[in-house]
Amino acid sequence: MRARGKCESCGERAPFVKKDGTPYLEPHHVNRLSDGGLDHPCYVVAVCPTCHREIHYRMDGAIRNDLLKNI
Repeated sequence: MRARGKCESCGERAPFVKKDGTPYLEPHHVNRLSDGGLDHPCYVVAVCPTCHREIHYRMDGAIRNDLLKNI
């Protein structure tokens, strides 16, 4: 709801609308659950699939993740 249909990383609109009429964005935990992060909306951002992959796999993805922690 906070994202209002836009990626909280790049600011672009969701890539498509799901069958139920809601915008498709992926949840991203800014503090990984496997590292003890909490599964709480305060620690989750809504990102497009491209940004989500970049955060996890791009060489400078950790920098982008750190920026998202301020949202």
